[in-house]
Amino acid sequence: MSGIKISSLLFFVIIVSASCYHKKKTMIPFEYGLATSPGSKNFEVKMLTEDSQSIYQDFLYDTLRNIVILHTYKFYKINNNGTVADTTITRGMGLYDNGIINTTTELCEWLINGDSSFIIPKQVPSPRGSNSFEIFDEDYQNAEYYVRPQGGEPIFKINGKWIKYGLPFNTELNKYLATDESKKKYPIKPANRFIPMQEIGPDFGVAPEKRDTSLLKSLGYAVVDKETEDWGITKHNYSAGFYNMELYLPGGDTLRFRHFGALGINLEVFRVPKEYGGRDDVFFIAQDPNPLYPELSTGGVYVIRPRYLPEEKPYNPSRLGTLLQHTEKKGQ
Repeated sequence: MSGIKISSLLFFVIIVSASCYHKKKTMIPFEYGLATSPGSKNFEVKMLTEDSQSIYQDFLYDTLRNIVILHTYKFYKINNNGTVADTTITRGMGLYDNGIINTTTELCEWLINGDSSFIIPKQVPSPRGSNSFEIFDEDYQNAEYYVRPQGGEPIFKINGKWIKYGLPFNTELNKYLATDESKKKYPIKPANRFIPMQEIGPDFGVAPEKRDTSLLKSLGYAVVDKETEDWGITKHNYSAGFYNMELYLPGGDTLRFRHFGALGINLEVFRVPKEYGGRDDVFFIAQDPNPLYPELSTGGVYVIRPRYLPEEKPYNPSRLGTLLQHTEKKGQ
């Protein structure tokens, strides 16, 4: 009889232990994502983008103006400490490597000089005849700025005016300008204005045990939605949920936040390049939202920085940028 009691007691202990083990293994998401994070003891988290569903297109450093350039559906100028200095609305625009913003027909110099007006270059006849290549070379040498849209005609800024080659087109010159040789000889002007922001986060494309987790680490994954697709021979399992993340900050601080992912971790960590004044204690995190889970997933670009930083030299925003910033503050 005593043997039965001991066996029953042992069975009970095993069941309780197993239950406790599984409870310990269940991942509970952290309370805050980056969009709502109160920060850590000595570091704050600030959203730089207009909302938490924003997707960044370009994240660059302007080496001529010493300022960060962020492109979503707006353009932002951000100082090295992560403060938005100026912003302007865009309309589905692109960005040339020399700082010129473009639409299909217009150009804007806002990143260069704060002028948010749009310019349609004046069309001039393409050079023709036996000296057409020499004329193009002269125009290129005299140009302050030069761009050539994909499949389009050369555009120059000469003596303060924008001009664009137009009808009648020079077929031979166009063929040459499409070659790799011409692109090397006549690169965009001025060249090498932008460099990429320095990526310093782990590579989430490799297995967890092979990642460098000295700065940012995923502690685990809490599934909130899952689905199985039967492909006949094989079944594929999909899931979406929250990753618990830890960002290890200077001075021993740790920032804990949750990040929603459906096909892995979709965030990147950046810093201003050290040779341009990047600080070891100012981090930028960009994360992609998932449109299938708009209520759970957040995107946006954020700065994590010390709560008390020395003031940087103030940047004078453009007239439109000032108006936009005042409008946004009223709406908050």
